[in-house]
Amino acid sequence: MASPVVLISDDEPLVVSALAREARRTGLTSVADTTSRHVMELARRHRPAVIILDIHQHEDGRDLLAQLKQDPQTRDCKVIILSGVEDQFTRHVCFELGADAYEVKPFDHTFMTRVARMAGLKSLSPGGLCSGA
Repeated sequence: MASPVVLISDDEPLVVSALAREARRTGLTSVADTTSRHVMELARRHRPAVIILDIHQHEDGRDLLAQLKQDPQTRDCKVIILSGVEDQFTRHVCFELGADAYEVKPFDHTFMTRVARMAGLKSLSPGGLCSGA
């Protein structure tokens, strides 16, 4: 069985690299976009279980979230919004647009474990997460 895919979109390459490394460690396959220009194309092509979407990129994360949730091919993907600022209004808007979670950077060491569980990986094993049956 193939591992679930997570799409990571952040304009900071170091953040993308760190998240991709943690995704692999937890048993996920990752695809990434550091420009935000290819999110829709990558989401349609890879059908990720979870999309991690930075709100402040070339294309506004809220606009991308709205597009993802309106597109029949991507609307069922779970979307986690990343933000460098805790803003209750923005958080509310993102949830209204269909976000499944809203995380403020810097996120803690349990972040990717929560992403993996959201992607359908259930149980921990000595080597990391494994899919639960």
